[in-house]
Amino acid sequence: MKTVLRNGLLSGLAGGVALATFMLLFGRGPIQDALDYEEELAHEVEGAGHAHEELFSAGVQELGGAIGLIVFGVAFGLIFAIVLTALAPKLGSITPMTAALRVGAVGFIAIVVVPFLKYPANPPAVGDPDTINERTILYFLVLGVSVVAAYVVWQVVQQANQPDVAKAWLGAGLYAMTIAVIFLVLPGPVDSVDAPADLVWNFRLASVGGLAVLWATMALTMGTLLTSRSVRPRAMESVH
Repeated sequence: MKTVLRNGLLSGLAGGVALATFMLLFGRGPIQDALDYEEELAHEVEGAGHAHEELFSAGVQELGGAIGLIVFGVAFGLIFAIVLTALAPKLGSITPMTAALRVGAVGFIAIVVVPFLKYPANPPAVGDPDTINERTILYFLVLGVSVVAAYVVWQVVQQANQPDVAKAWLGAGLYAMTIAVIFLVLPGPVDSVDAPADLVWNFRLASVGGLAVLWATMALTMGTLLTSRSVRPRAMESVH
């Protein structure tokens, strides 16, 4: 278990650093544009003479945000390591790198892509504060359903007496149909999007792009750790 947690810590740390770096390089602009737009709206409501005084400087805010993203990555890395260890014995005779990449890809789709497609991220200026509870409940509902559906479909596919390629197509088809039904049943986004389209989509692409970098780095780092000579004896016991 110590090896599992260590690998999770290191892979999550690598993913968190990659996420923080991506957001500093590519997410800073869209986030700042969204904050500027939100401030413009606040000035229109409160009056042009109202001056907004920031409690922390931009540098301190960026440092705090980067630290928060790294901690977020470490937490996901630990969860990823535990899930991979639990599922690996049922993945068959594949390499640790392949196992890490497969679990990472499924996790990214179930945890990031599906909720994003139903309820995409919006900049701070979009959304009524009075609907935040409803929006949060709907988001975590589709997230939970997506994860549960992925696990149930995987269990069903494991029982199918079919070649690996057929199992892959069967799993993808069952999961897609399940998610399609959920999307039809659940209501659409609660709030209308009144912000400029380019601002909204730049913010959304930065958000999902950063998470893609997190998951890719985390899975690659985990696979590398599991196949490296320094951790191979213990790690392979956990994976196979």
